[in-house]
Amino acid sequence: MFLWLWIMIGLMVIVVLANRFLPLWVKVLLGVYFIVVAAVFMNGVNRINEKYTTPLPDVYWDENSAWVYLISDLLFFPFIGVLIFIYIRWVMGAQGKRYKALVLASTIPSVFILFFFYFMFNFGYGYRP
Repeated sequence: MFLWLWIMIGLMVIVVLANRFLPLWVKVLLGVYFIVVAAVFMNGVNRINEKYTTPLPDVYWDENSAWVYLISDLLFFPFIGVLIFIYIRWVMGAQGKRYKALVLASTIPSVFILFFFYFMFNFGYGYRP
C-alpha cells in the first residue's frame, strides 16, 4: 500500500544527499525529516483505516483526504524549498550564459516531475470517490 510513498521518499532523499550545496548535517536532517513524516503518515492512515468499517462513510473519505493533503504539504513544500535553493546555487555557480541557460531550462522537467509526484500522492492516497 505504501510502495509509492517509499519510492517518492527515496527519490527525495537521493536528491538531497546527492547535491553538493548542502552541508552534511542539513542533508541528514532533511533525510530524517522525510522519513519521520512518512512514518507519521503511515501511522495516521492505518489509524483512520482501523477507525471505520465497510461500507465506508463519507466521514472516512473526508478525514483521509484531509490527512493526505496535510502530509503532502509537509513533504513537498520543504522539498520545493530545497530544490529552489539548489537551483539558485547551481545557476550562481554556472560559468557562461549558455551553461546558465541550460541549468534554467532543466527546471522545466523538474517542475513537471515534482507536480506529477504531488498529484499522484494526493490522488493515490487521498482520492475521494
